[in-house]
Amino acid sequence: MKEDNFINLIKDLLPESSSYIGDDTAYIAEKDLILTQDTLIEDVHFRQSTISPYDLGIKSIAVNLSDIAASGGIPAYALISLSLPQDINEDFVEEFYKGVRHICNKYSTLVVGGDLTKADKITISITMIGFGNGVTPAKRSNAKVGDIVITTGESGSSAAGLWLLETQVKDIPEEIANKFITAHINPIPRLQEGRDIVSFCKKPPALMDTSDGLADALYKICLQSNVSMEIDFGNIPIDKDLSDIAHIAEINPLKWVFYGGEDYQLIGTVSQECLETLNSKQISVIVIGRVIESNNNPCAYVKVDNDVITINSTSIDSEGFKHFM
Repeated sequence: MKEDNFINLIKDLLPESSSYIGDDTAYIAEKDLILTQDTLIEDVHFRQSTISPYDLGIKSIAVNLSDIAASGGIPAYALISLSLPQDINEDFVEEFYKGVRHICNKYSTLVVGGDLTKADKITISITMIGFGNGVTPAKRSNAKVGDIVITTGESGSSAAGLWLLETQVKDIPEEIANKFITAHINPIPRLQEGRDIVSFCKKPPALMDTSDGLADALYKICLQSNVSMEIDFGNIPIDKDLSDIAHIAEINPLKWVFYGGEDYQLIGTVSQECLETLNSKQISVIVIGRVIESNNNPCAYVKVDNDVITINSTSIDSEGFKHFM
């Protein structure tokens, strides 16, 4: 996992900063600041042929809001660095920022600045600032043996939507195609769910989002908490039409579910007591497994029918999204 190697190198070179690095966000406790930054690059994270400038503006903010959601924080401010090729016109910029304004208004977030530069490809880098407002943000390293593994919604839908956009298959009912395409283009940041989970858990939960896939999230929580997990595939929420789309695509739906990415659900671990509290308050989380001892070999064991699939660094390297090829 080359990205992880780079992160570890940076932490070694900046030891005074290492405690802030490694989660979806950094928390500056003395200022109650929650900070995150995400970058989207044309032809790596999106293609102009499959997303409008308006929807790109929405999604660019949404992926940062998802990081704040994974901390349990409340978003407040954003700074946008937009690097554009010479041939991009004012229409693109206008539509992009209309999308930005739409989602920022929806989630009470204010754009307070940024930067504009020239580049060969469209590059969008956003810094988002939020606050804990009375809660300590979740961390990936908080999982404990005996905890319950939870998620907030369906996995695999975004990958199906991307496949539909790229292949332009016509013989799929429009209503079915549109729901998967919407899942890819307009992900919903799970801000309320993240806030509720962190607020109602007396013991700090582990949380992260599934931007790089369900498998990636499960493994990173295991790795940073030095635990393993037993996951029941039958309990993972999946859209009822996903298998049919995967069959048409001639792909194993498990690949989309675990490695497709960009569903922006939350994955976490909570104590049994916290789960009971969440259920009593009718907060929508789905139990998909439990945390077990790692024996210094952190991984997730997924029961699929009569088989067990192991999610570890090898499987992530082989199947997962790669920021660095």
